[in-house]
Amino acid sequence: MAHTFWVNDKQLDAEQGMAIQGQKEDASFLLRGPAGSGKTNVLLLRARWLKFKKLSHIRIVVFTSSLKTFMQEGCVQYGIEPECVVTGMQFFRDLLVEYHVEFEKTGDFEEDRVLLAGKVKALIESQNVPDIYQAILVDESQDYTDTELLIFRRLTKRLVLAADSRQSIYRITHTAGLPEQLVQENVLTLKYHYRSGFKLCTVADAILKDNINFPPMKGECKYDEEARPSLVELHEFPTFADQVQAILQKLPGQLDLYPGEKIGVLFPKREQESEFAQALAYAGLQQDRIWSDTLHGGKGWEFRAVHIGGCEALYKMGPTQKRLVYTGILRGRTAANLYYSGNVPGYLDSAIAQLAPPPADPELSQLFG
Repeated sequence: MAHTFWVNDKQLDAEQGMAIQGQKEDASFLLRGPAGSGKTNVLLLRARWLKFKKLSHIRIVVFTSSLKTFMQEGCVQYGIEPECVVTGMQFFRDLLVEYHVEFEKTGDFEEDRVLLAGKVKALIESQNVPDIYQAILVDESQDYTDTELLIFRRLTKRLVLAADSRQSIYRITHTAGLPEQLVQENVLTLKYHYRSGFKLCTVADAILKDNINFPPMKGECKYDEEARPSLVELHEFPTFADQVQAILQKLPGQLDLYPGEKIGVLFPKREQESEFAQALAYAGLQQDRIWSDTLHGGKGWEFRAVHIGGCEALYKMGPTQKRLVYTGILRGRTAANLYYSGNVPGYLDSAIAQLAPPPADPELSQLFG
């Protein structure tokens, strides 16, 4: 994926360089930064740095299987064994299997993660399992529970956590302040971000309007708007099937416009993604450059352009819906197109409306019918 992973040290800013090589060999730390600030690259290059120090028995822990695929692409580029990347669930399952602890899965993600973490915690306490990994690096650490984070801490002397509270999209997370405690308050902050264009940041900021708890993105945006002006558009269609066809019609032009780069197509619900995937299979497009997923599954990825279909279903995503679509929009670098049928949440409509001139006052007659 062009320009996703860094190719030389000239692409790093001072804060990124400090996180990679400015920490002592045995340091644990929390890396904070907005979407597009380079947290994933920093984790990978810190793992590479540790490998140069002959500390190769490590795990890079990610939240989803799709993010694992993305992270392994980076491992190949940076000369790290892709096998060291595991999902959190895989990490816990592997540990239980290694120590011959039986477990069963319910099929419900939230229940299974609680069950597995509980089993691992009991294993560690009953058998006094030591720090068996030389380093554990955890991406999207804002989405892990107290128990999960405490397990990571127990199993290594070198714990690196990367987090952005604005992208927390799960109901079960950790106690405030716990990550800082686990790394002895060694917190590094990446101030600037480079991925998403100014218009994408403007819309994202308007979705999460709490400037105290969710610092705005556009003020620290270093995207080159002059080279490739950014774009965010909202499209209404009669049916979801019409949305799918509209996305399929846009993709060929974007594949030509952005050679060598991936385009993301994301949806709130798994059944929406499945319907699109079936249509894509018959479209004859270059599928290796099109990543189709849910908003949950697309987290952590980045695309030159992103399409978010089925936005009418955001209402069904509960209290995390704003952070879900916020995170989805910021998967894009240059363009974000959003699609809906029926009604779209008011916060999303208003956020995108900020990019257009204020509409004229309606006539009284327009309010009827």
